[in-house]
Amino acid sequence: MEPHLHAALRRGGFVLLVGESTAGKTRAAFEAIQLLRPDRDFVAPSARQAIDVLLDGWEATNGCVVWLDDLERFLGPGGLTTSTLHRLLLSDPQIIILATMRSHEYDRYRDRVEIELSGPAQEIWRQGRAVLRQAQIVHVERRWTETERERARALTTDPRLIRALAGDKRFGVAELLAAGPELVESWQHAWVPGNHPRGAALVAAAVDARRAGYHGPLPAEALQQLHEGYLSRRGGVELRPETFPEALTWALTPTVPAGANSLLLGDVEHGFLAFDYLIDLPAQDAIPEPVWVAVMNIASLHEAYTIACNVYLAGDFTIALPTFRRAAEAGFGQAEAILWELDAPMRPAQEGLIAAKQRARDLRGELGADCEETLMAESMVASFSLHCGHHIEAILLYRQLLSRAIPMLGENHRLVLGMEFGLASSVFASGSFDEGLPLLEAAVQKSTNTLGTKDPTVLDRRKCVIQLLIAAGRNGDALEQLAALEPDCTSLPAAHPIIVNLRRMATLLTDVQP
Repeated sequence: MEPHLHAALRRGGFVLLVGESTAGKTRAAFEAIQLLRPDRDFVAPSARQAIDVLLDGWEATNGCVVWLDDLERFLGPGGLTTSTLHRLLLSDPQIIILATMRSHEYDRYRDRVEIELSGPAQEIWRQGRAVLRQAQIVHVERRWTETERERARALTTDPRLIRALAGDKRFGVAELLAAGPELVESWQHAWVPGNHPRGAALVAAAVDARRAGYHGPLPAEALQQLHEGYLSRRGGVELRPETFPEALTWALTPTVPAGANSLLLGDVEHGFLAFDYLIDLPAQDAIPEPVWVAVMNIASLHEAYTIACNVYLAGDFTIALPTFRRAAEAGFGQAEAILWELDAPMRPAQEGLIAAKQRARDLRGELGADCEETLMAESMVASFSLHCGHHIEAILLYRQLLSRAIPMLGENHRLVLGMEFGLASSVFASGSFDEGLPLLEAAVQKSTNTLGTKDPTVLDRRKCVIQLLIAAGRNGDALEQLAALEPDCTSLPAAHPIIVNLRRMATLLTDVQP
């Protein structure tokens, strides 16, 4: 790993270390930059919104290192996008953007994950993936090779490292130094009645806050409120829980003496953070609704929006709506598109169209016309044109977009598939039913062939076809399509917008039948 890391840092630009929690990513990056670029200015933004401050206010005199530990904290709206990344790299030819990311978070942006997303929420994922594709990736393995262990044994006299090198080879040396396995065992054993069940509940609440997407320290008041639900679900008073101060002291105490990590990090004044190692443990339960609501309320707007998208993808649509509305009111085009998808628009389509056009103009000027992010923004303009009833304008826009997008992205790219369905919908909605219906059927079939019958985007498009048929007064065709769609939606939760719409349309079609 070290030769690859050193070579990447010598090339400069954007370097990303990826590895499991406690693999040693942060330490490896720090030591390498100290060795190779000790004279560089060092900048560490505290949160994603600090990226804009960095762009506006930083003037490096001798190149600099921008340090983004836990890169997922900085991805998304208001943070690091391809646009801000390019602006940073162009601001200084000597700049190095050095980042770390846990494997679990990195895997969220694999191509196979895209099939689990639907509608505008895909844009968040695509923006993150586009950023990661710009990086020089250096993989840090959790377990050391025997050669690496021998080298360390020959060079160290530190008793902590000697113990770690002699430990169970199923675990990595850095993992053992961080006391990861001991921490997990301590947490699990704490649920035993009379042991530290309240402390275990505190840790569980802090872990789920981070799993939900809240990466800052959780305020003490929020932690105290949220942990009660975990304690109650595991037995409450029957567990003979300790007092809150006792529980907090236990969770903050290093599991192994001499400076090993504790289950919680932080203090009452600044808040508490669950140790990284606990977040990626397998087979964890679903995040409770109160945790989602709490972290969306205390997060910054940009982070709250990302958390709302996580809620949306998890199927808890109702609790995400207030945050989507706040984000849409603040000018987040994706949030407004999601509200339209949920049949809860925040304003008339005409106003949404004006905002979408402005965003598309801004991105064309900043990134150019042939950037995927620009094409996505222009596709939003076409979509809002359709919502406004400007069918001919929407048809022209979609045709122009397809002529540019297909050569650049390919026939089967999700964005292309969406444009083709948008074009077919615009043609049908314009009143050209005989031309539009075959186009709709072809677009849905192509999406199905490419993405699969159970893909949420495919199901949503089939639902939209039924809505278009009902609006056109073709109730017989709509009933036939509805009967074909319902069996493919059985895996969706009862509150999913597609299921809600199907029930509404079924009732409407039943009422109008002779």
